[in-house]
Amino acid sequence: MEQRMQSIRGMKLKTVLVEQIAAYQKGDGWEYLCSEPVLHFQSKSDPNQKTYWILSWRETEEGDDELLIDETHDTDTLSQFQRVEGFREPVIVSSSIHLENASVQSMVVYGFKDEEQEFLTSIVLELEDVYVTFTSGPVFTVTVTNTFPENVDGELFRVGE
Repeated sequence: MEQRMQSIRGMKLKTVLVEQIAAYQKGDGWEYLCSEPVLHFQSKSDPNQKTYWILSWRETEEGDDELLIDETHDTDTLSQFQRVEGFREPVIVSSSIHLENASVQSMVVYGFKDEEQEFLTSIVLELEDVYVTFTSGPVFTVTVTNTFPENVDGELFRVGE
């Protein structure tokens, strides 16, 4: 998992794609409620090098929400993109969150461990000007703030810094 996290460091977070979204201003930032967001990363040096993280969740046997991350490089596998005649690239057909100056500087992963494995519950991406937190559950919470967020779960590991 840490290697996957390391691979997006330095990439731009182009958009966060979601089917439906509810937005709320909260303190110094914004909070978005959505289901299963897709994070669209793009290399700064090669615009054709793209990575997509599909965030989903499952409930553990103990009733906790676990964050799951699937990765793809192919827009044809994502329902948020459709092929439209006359367009060379697939067209986005979902709601999205766009961030400026969105290069991933570092990341903090939160969750818990049992005797056998680690369970992710949320991740914080430090971008150039903001922090973006993704918290798992039946409804994902995406929080964009100017300050590092406080998290109730234990820190599992950091990438960067």
